[in-house]
Amino acid sequence: MANRNQDVDDDAFEGLRGEQQNDVANRTNALLDGPNDDASAVAAADSVMRLAKALPKLEDIVEVGEEDTSPLTEKELEQKSKTEEVILAANAAGKAAIWVMGQGLAAASLGKWYRDTHPNLEAYVADLVPDVVPRQARRWVTGSKLALAVTARTGEAPVEGQIRELTRAKGKGKEKTVLPHEVAEDMYIAAANVASETGQKVTAKVLEEFRNVVEGATVLPGDEEERQVTLQEWVRPLLTGPIGPDSADNDADSDGDGAGGEGSNDDVHDAEVVETPQLDALDQALADLKAARKTIKRTTFETAIDEGDHARYHQLVQQLRTLTAELKGATDRAPWPTAPVPAQGDSPDTEQQPEEATV
Repeated sequence: MANRNQDVDDDAFEGLRGEQQNDVANRTNALLDGPNDDASAVAAADSVMRLAKALPKLEDIVEVGEEDTSPLTEKELEQKSKTEEVILAANAAGKAAIWVMGQGLAAASLGKWYRDTHPNLEAYVADLVPDVVPRQARRWVTGSKLALAVTARTGEAPVEGQIRELTRAKGKGKEKTVLPHEVAEDMYIAAANVASETGQKVTAKVLEEFRNVVEGATVLPGDEEERQVTLQEWVRPLLTGPIGPDSADNDADSDGDGAGGEGSNDDVHDAEVVETPQLDALDQALADLKAARKTIKRTTFETAIDEGDHARYHQLVQQLRTLTAELKGATDRAPWPTAPVPAQGDSPDTEQQPEEATV
């Protein structure tokens, strides 16, 4: 079972030794000193229920119809505010929970607490939390120290994809390198600060590129404040510019997913050269499609899935649906210059078109 779903060496666990031993112990002692495991589980459930109890009671909510667009009353505004606080708190707690589990598993591995019941950590995890894949557990262990440190400084827990880019080992054998914890933490904070200023998002891809910049630098200031200023200067170019179709002109096609392969741009460009006035809508739709092909790719979806960003994934799907709907509408409205618009499913070569009709 040791090789199942593994992508990290058994001896490559960051967070199991050295300076992190005391950190792991301190974070877990409070739980371990409890009277029993059941008490800890009950306490966790109680904390969740305290959040639930802070919500307004459903019987106190005035049901409003779908067509009602009246302003919210003072009581409704108060209920809305309290509910949003609870939702955000529950979301934050849920995102941070995996890193708390990671620190707990780091402690279990460090002390080999499973040594008289299980042959290895994977078997122990499989029995303790059956719904957790060993591969995930290892990533949580590896990233827990950095993730919890970032959470403490920003108030928001990072997702797995973000942390993995800053904790994974690069290279093989003797050339394998790992970012020092302090540098990785400062990098994330710098990226988060710049993202907050620019309204952008810190994605795993941004952190991957940021790491390449940092590792390619000859020197990094030793002073903490100077280092933060330098890191922000380096990450800023990676977090500026519009997101979406408007940024297409600045985005080079870099993958082979068929979204922007060789010749595809020229093909679309040729289709765009339409001088017939009544086809302006189709012209614009094709331009939007060309932009979308540069910015919405398979890797874009994979990044959203890898980071567990469901909102971003559904946003991308909706963008594609909107584009296809607009393109269909534009083609339906674009008439033939000398013939009526063919019905859906009709071939342009049917007898409906005069033989001499040209575009």
